[in-house]
Amino acid sequence: MTHRPRYDEFADWYDAYVHSGVGRPFAEAADRLVARLLGEGDGGTCLDLGCGGGAHIPALTGLGWRVQGVDLSARQVEIARRRGVDAVVASADDLPFGDATFDAVATIMTTTDVDDLPAVFREAHRVLRPGGRLAVVAAHPCFGGVYVERDAAGTCSVHPGYRVHGRVEHHPLLGDGIRSRVGVVNVPLPVLLNAVLDAGFSLLATAEDDGPQPVPDLLGIAACRPG
Repeated sequence: MTHRPRYDEFADWYDAYVHSGVGRPFAEAADRLVARLLGEGDGGTCLDLGCGGGAHIPALTGLGWRVQGVDLSARQVEIARRRGVDAVVASADDLPFGDATFDAVATIMTTTDVDDLPAVFREAHRVLRPGGRLAVVAAHPCFGGVYVERDAAGTCSVHPGYRVHGRVEHHPLLGDGIRSRVGVVNVPLPVLLNAVLDAGFSLLATAEDDGPQPVPDLLGIAACRPG
């Protein structure tokens, strides 16, 4: 499969966006949500799948996990390495790790970036040891998708297109943030859940963010590799 490292051109902009810009509250909410889903690491190994510049790795190491990062964007991996993160450049659906390598896999704000979501979760299943845990934090398909418009009070209007799983490069609702720069994959809720289950995971729990909006921005999924 041919992949395009869409974030390379915007890596520095996005790093500032998630660390000190308007994206920081979303990043902090994602950190709190992954803590609820993943739990304490006790020195176990965790793969940060789609680690970007390493924005969420402090949250993972703070839980006691030893973290390995991987991302398609060489520029983002360079930023992560400057922060002391052990990170490699690779595609999420073709990971350079052996079977059953990790005690946990976390993937945070990545599901709307990949075109073949089932392949990504199959790889996550392969590199996770039996009994290991998968934690997914994603833009909420029902309230945070590209076709959802919110007013100042947080009320949502869903525009036509929600049911279609596919990449969106141009749309008035993409706004002026990262989505307008790199595009976004619309992922309906059943597509996300079925991609996890069809990869062989057992569902453990679901959760939503604890933010101030009347409806959530983020959806969390905890699953495990049986055995």
